[in-house]
Amino acid sequence: MNLSRAFLLFAAIGVAFPQLLPADPIESQTTVIPKGSIIAGKTLFVEKGCYQCHAAGEISLPQSTLTETLIIELGSNRHVEWTRDDFAKAIMNANHTVSPDYEKAMMILGDHFKAVNSPMPTFNDILTVSDLIHLTTFLDDLFD
Repeated sequence: MNLSRAFLLFAAIGVAFPQLLPADPIESQTTVIPKGSIIAGKTLFVEKGCYQCHAAGEISLPQSTLTETLIIELGSNRHVEWTRDDFAKAIMNANHTVSPDYEKAMMILGDHFKAVNSPMPTFNDILTVSDLIHLTTFLDDLFD
């Protein structure tokens, strides 16, 4: 059988019986970010100052030094369905997931610009991929 006939046969099988074709490994996974170290993630959460604006469930963290802050509870029901991928997206593109509580507070204060723009700093140049893996593992563990 020549190559073009083999391709046509493979394509026909794929159309008639798609379950016989191998699944795309990326699409078949529910989470792409691999699991890292919870302890390293908690350490990064403190070192990078995340605790200043975010509480993490029952986890003991240093007290925030900011006086006027809206603490966003990461161990709340709002984040219970999040995967490590969801946490990674929120960390790397904070404006993608601006907290509804923050938006509401800024609208009440009359600051419409801040209502749709997260106050969270960009971490794209600060975190390594390894850091992101550990940090998202720590956050994901809040719900286990």
